[in-house]
Amino acid sequence: MSGRQQTTALLNLQDLISAATGKEPELDRKIAQLLLGETGSPPEPYTSSVDKCIELISKRLSGWHWHIGHGPSGILPYASLRKTHDPASSDGMRVEALAPTVPLALLKAAVQAAIVEESAP
Repeated sequence: MSGRQQTTALLNLQDLISAATGKEPELDRKIAQLLLGETGSPPEPYTSSVDKCIELISKRLSGWHWHIGHGPSGILPYASLRKTHDPASSDGMRVEALAPTVPLALLKAAVQAAIVEESAP
């Protein structure tokens, strides 16, 4: 898949994650295929597991640091991912996402970070 096709596929995946409200095994399969290149075996339950999302981030987005909390409303969870050469610095790349669940917020942020990496020179 070319870089442009990969970015388009990631944008489509981002739309699917944004529409999700909880556990979705078919979406888990698409996440495993697109972000990790895994096909065939049953996918991990990314859409319902914080631990599996964190594993995915460490596999696919080396050097990215994650943070989770609640958004401004205090109701919806949010996730932010940051990549920097110096963890004490505020320089670097950062993405944030709100979602109905913590795993979905992590996945939305992970896809945004993957898009950033795909478009980096």
